[in-house]
Amino acid sequence: MRAAIVLLLLGLTACASLGLAPARSLDDRLAYAYAVHTAVVEVISSAAQTGQLHPIEARQAANLAENSRQLLDAAKAIEQADAKGSSAKLTLATAVLDQLQTYLKSRGK
Repeated sequence: MRAAIVLLLLGLTACASLGLAPARSLDDRLAYAYAVHTAVVEVISSAAQTGQLHPIEARQAANLAENSRQLLDAAKAIEQADAKGSSAKLTLATAVLDQLQTYLKSRGK
């Protein structure tokens, strides 16, 4: 199961390694971040169910994932009216998700 979690997380970075063009527009970056969020939530759930994450750790990780989702939703809501503010919220949400991925990878070893 640990291998599956690591593979799922590695799949998140596969686009760059395959030479696929990274998302450039704000809308595309938001869509990609939402996909990363979904994958992270699934990994947290799986890791909690298999005992790779202690319930308290899983709850803390899930809370961070929820915070990132709220930031993504806020970025989406102001995308048209305030592109700069939306981009800032997206950057913060992405940083949280990146750190969660790093943490989950370290727990999967």
